Amino acid sequence: MLAFEQPDDPACRIASLSDLDAIRALEVVEFEHLAYPYFVLRQLFELHGANWTVAEDAGALCGYVLTAIDGDSTAWFLGFAVASECRGRGHGRALLEAALAQCRQARAEQVFVTVKPGNRIAYHLYKEVGFVWADHEAAYFGADEPRDVLVHRIYH
Repeated sequence: MLAFEQPDDPACRIASLSDLDAIRALEVVEFEHLAYPYFVLRQLFELHGANWTVAEDAGALCGYVLTAIDGDSTAWFLGFAVASECRGRGHGRALLEAALAQCRQARAEQVFVTVKPGNRIAYHLYKEVGFVWADHEAAYFGADEPRDVLVHRIYH
């Protein structure tokens, strides 16, 4: 493969416990003060880890989607990030599509995600995979942390 060629499909797989350190490191870079502490990631993994998706590039974790699916046919993407050096190469879209496929398989009927208003790159990607605006909360994550809530409705 030539240096400028990329693989056709980014490699996505179900997360494992051994991915938590890399997920935490990416959380800190991407979300700074809003990053999940390791102990929270560990407990969320116990509850929802079978639904988490990670992407790899050259054998290293380069992105993730932390998905929670409840028993009421609703799912939430609790976390989603792609490392800056891997952006623009299809990893984000592949992660979202893989996570949505898991939600379909689990018979979820709707998937929610929050996005910071003004994050045009995230909005564009979510729109491409079928998310639409549902709500806005001025203090979703506390003071000065507004978020828009997007939803993707799954039809079986």
